[in-house]
Amino acid sequence: MLQAPLLQIFSLFQAKVFVRKSVCLKIIFHFSFLILLSGCSGNKDNSEPPAPLVQFTPTLTVKTLWTAYAGGGTNKSYLKLAPVFDNEQLFTASPTGRVRAFNFRDGKQVWEQKIGIPISGGPGVGQDLVLVGSHKGDVVALSEIDGHERWRTQVSSEVLVAPGISQGVVVVRTIDGKLFGLDSQNGERLWVYEANRVPLLTLRGMSTPLVKRDVVIMGFDNGKIALLELHKGKVLWEYAVGVPSGRSELERMVDIDADPLLVNEMIYVTSYQGRTMAINLAKGGKPLWEKKLSSHAGLGVDFDYLYVSDSNSHVWALNRESGEDWWKQDKLHARNVTAPVSIGDYVVVGDSHGYLHWMRRDNGQFVARQELGEASITVRPLVIDGTLIAYNSAGKMVALRPE
Repeated sequence: MLQAPLLQIFSLFQAKVFVRKSVCLKIIFHFSFLILLSGCSGNKDNSEPPAPLVQFTPTLTVKTLWTAYAGGGTNKSYLKLAPVFDNEQLFTASPTGRVRAFNFRDGKQVWEQKIGIPISGGPGVGQDLVLVGSHKGDVVALSEIDGHERWRTQVSSEVLVAPGISQGVVVVRTIDGKLFGLDSQNGERLWVYEANRVPLLTLRGMSTPLVKRDVVIMGFDNGKIALLELHKGKVLWEYAVGVPSGRSELERMVDIDADPLLVNEMIYVTSYQGRTMAINLAKGGKPLWEKKLSSHAGLGVDFDYLYVSDSNSHVWALNRESGEDWWKQDKLHARNVTAPVSIGDYVVVGDSHGYLHWMRRDNGQFVARQELGEASITVRPLVIDGTLIAYNSAGKMVALRPE
């Protein structure tokens, strides 16, 4: 629990908070990135224990195709540096400032580049560029072909998520609630959008800019999702997914930390202590349905269902068209699962204890379980051509295929 004296100090500054039941609240001041820990009772961990692993008879065989190592340490700063795929290669970034490219088919490293600064956000990829951001607001663009540096520029504060890119514009989200549009050729600033109000307390983390065609879809810490014009940063519409309620700042947190998804002109979005919604992009941001369902881990989708990992680490399958419950898997309670991902007839999540959990997409029943190691899995697995790429905080990357 956060002590009152620190709350009073906190109220004087713009800051970010990472809330996790198993650790103290972490506050990071933008101007100095000073980390203050408070509210701990010695070393005692008073968090809710994770649900024990349930026993079941595996009915699915999962084959390991290859294993690679891309540098770890992401759990030390609660970073979510997820691999990305483009042009038959996987790109990774480590907190130590190393960006790597791997061959998707065999996992062999293609190139490595040291950028000389710690990385906190990325990688993003597109238009022959690999993009990363730093704690101090650096944005670095590398060549996708060989990793040499194309340009480097500065934005207002820490970058915690991967930049997006489309039609010559790089979109960068910063921890102080700003969104930057940069020229993909040289990094020059094209526009800046700033959210109306950044809440005093927010979760440490944020959603990634979703850049499609000539628009940017962005969820903010104030619980609002906005559609912006890509080339000028003009807001076309915005909608409140989470509406703050309660007396304390903790009760009023409604961050959109999960990445919004766009499927067939339908935006799927969820917020912490708020709602999960389907919003029609083609009809000017008109909601199709909404459900009181809190999540900061994220969403997954396939042709029938929207999958949600809620704030209790329960995994839900909802009808995409109506939001109606299809199934709920609650046997992963408090295991800090990742966003779900759909692969064939299955849904997969990782957890903070290093396990991958495979479930049937039609009923949520467990069919397989794998342990990647003791390191936590904090980023959603990546699915490419029927192959699942899992990545843990120790930097271990594994390619798996269900058989």
